[in-house]
Amino acid sequence: MDSHLRTFLRKQKNLTKAWQAVSANSRYSSSPYVKDEAKGFASDEQRRIASIAAKIHHGSYKFSPARGVAIEKQGKPGKVRPIVISRVDDRIVQRCILDALTSDSRIRDEAFQPYSFGGIPKRGNELAGVSASINQLIDFVREGSSHVMIADIEGFFTKISKSACLNLIRNFTDDGPFLEILEKAISVDLENARKLWRHKEQFPYGDIGVAQGNCLSPFLGNLILARFDRKMNEGDCRCIRYVDDIIIVAPSGKAASSRFRLAQRILSDLGMNFAKEKSSIVPIPVNQTFDYLGIEFSPSGLRPSKKARKSIIARCNEVAAESLLSMRRADDIANFDVKHSIPKTLNRISGMAKGWAHHYSFCNDRRTIQSIDERINQAYMAYVGKARSIADTKKHQFLPRYLDIVVSAK
Repeated sequence: MDSHLRTFLRKQKNLTKAWQAVSANSRYSSSPYVKDEAKGFASDEQRRIASIAAKIHHGSYKFSPARGVAIEKQGKPGKVRPIVISRVDDRIVQRCILDALTSDSRIRDEAFQPYSFGGIPKRGNELAGVSASINQLIDFVREGSSHVMIADIEGFFTKISKSACLNLIRNFTDDGPFLEILEKAISVDLENARKLWRHKEQFPYGDIGVAQGNCLSPFLGNLILARFDRKMNEGDCRCIRYVDDIIIVAPSGKAASSRFRLAQRILSDLGMNFAKEKSSIVPIPVNQTFDYLGIEFSPSGLRPSKKARKSIIARCNEVAAESLLSMRRADDIANFDVKHSIPKTLNRISGMAKGWAHHYSFCNDRRTIQSIDERINQAYMAYVGKARSIADTKKHQFLPRYLDIVVSAK
């Protein structure tokens, strides 16, 4: 029996590497639950990793019920994004399973098709993620493609068949114990299911659907669409895919429409479909303006889409407003959360601006970028003025707290 995946999974050095990835992600999490669990694991990591390795070796590792979080979708009443947060030990095992799968070149090459860029590790010195997708699209247009069609796979993660994914992996391994722990790693059992009863149907309990929040889900999404990627890139058309966002690039409008219909047929076989409100109705000539992955393509250059530009300004203003409201409402030093202090708020706004600039660094419409920079700076300075005014009207003892200064007791 082929057991190299199981052997990979139970090695402490591989579990340690998986823990390092989980720990790094935890530091950027907005969930106190995730952060606290990671801190607790870090305080005794060697013993706990050894314990996980031993349980995997003896076939006794058990996944705990996860925590479900229903995040409301803006502008879509009643619709939520069902997030599943596993316990830290389980996230480490899930990550190590992912590393094991991608350590096998046959499985990796099947899941990571050439024109798929979402959830794909960086390939050597090449670009990755959104920037790689955009760069590839530009290359296709330069090579003579004249039309595009853009589409979004509706509710992508909620429509992935777990059993179909497992069957695809069985084509590469007959390692029963590994397949068994993989099946358990992608199943969903929630500790707070009763509290989420209103949204029960939106969480992927059964075979259909994989958990958003599980590091294996993007991999399984790429695996289930591997045949789609191959078929869509045969002949004279190309299809770039970033998770569930696709763009068909074709030498003519007719070819683009034909390839779009092929995509619909392949997805239908998988129980999937395009979201009508997010997909092209007709082919778009490349010399006209269109959006893909938050980037606006136009004859005058590349720029962040209107939605992306509005979003960064709104987020900066929201962070500032939260701080100002907290400062105004504080009637006692103990009631003021220092995460809303002036320095921390300014750091957050500055960090968001830097992250935004990095994400769109390949855009060449400098005038638009400069305009957004100016508006972020205006929000920054407006916050400083308002925060200073509130601080001046409050009692003197509030000032150190607002400025996040630790005052030692004498």
